[in-house]
Amino acid sequence: MYTAFSAAVAHRSSDKRGGANGGRLALAPQKDWAVNRRTVPVIAALRTALEEFNGQPAGGKHVSLADLIVLGGCAALEKAAAAAGVATEVPFTPGRRDSTQALTDVEMFTWLKPVADGFRNYLGKGFGDTLQGVSPEEIFLDKAQLLSLTSPEWVALTGGLRAMNANHDGSPYGSFTDRVGVLTNDFFTVLTSTEYDWKKDDAKGLTFSLEHRETGKSRFVATRSDLLFGSNSQLRAVAEVFAGGDGHKRFVRALAKAWDKVMMLDRCDVKPDNKALIPLNEELTDSGQLLF
Repeated sequence: MYTAFSAAVAHRSSDKRGGANGGRLALAPQKDWAVNRRTVPVIAALRTALEEFNGQPAGGKHVSLADLIVLGGCAALEKAAAAAGVATEVPFTPGRRDSTQALTDVEMFTWLKPVADGFRNYLGKGFGDTLQGVSPEEIFLDKAQLLSLTSPEWVALTGGLRAMNANHDGSPYGSFTDRVGVLTNDFFTVLTSTEYDWKKDDAKGLTFSLEHRETGKSRFVATRSDLLFGSNSQLRAVAEVFAGGDGHKRFVRALAKAWDKVMMLDRCDVKPDNKALIPLNEELTDSGQLLF
């Protein structure tokens, strides 16, 4: 899941750059970014599977690395949801192609490198010096709007990533569960619980401990990007819905839709309504009719 999301999250709806299509997560400069370090062994394993599948006679069918990355993320979500007792189908639309290093403008793609990424709880070195007066959650908000996410989509996607411990370094920040890898709504139930008190762990207030009010013992750790969903009134309202007694299934279904949306952001060759492939020599008019 982490690898698929890392490929897709580079997309920017502002200028339509980045995304999973092209498989550029496996190419420089993206493969060398610190935030993508966890994807390196996964990419290596997927390449092996790719070579085995494409090397066998299968009716002439071949799979691209870009499609395999996304498919792996969809399968991981379905498995995690089933482990949590919620059977769900995560949509997958094939058709992505792989680019090459020779066709990748390294300088242009370097501008996509994040200085911070709240989805994966990442802060680049010297973040405070680079962006003085800008908080991590503000960068997080900006990234959410670059992915054209609504508030419920943003909340659901973050909760799913935390349940799967999709932090860039595998750290426990925001992983408010004893069942990592299972798609529970524990992130929301802990976040909205009154049993815990949030205490600063550092002078700058970048990390926190969630201490049990009765025992005083630290139970979980969090960052500003985690606690944002408990402190902001609009985001908390959505979190409380997902934390409710009937919120688990709602959360899983909302996550599946938000996940598919992010995976498909750079698929300009696919109609958003029914995901039918659009031939590359055809264009859509404002009325939605094909213009040949």
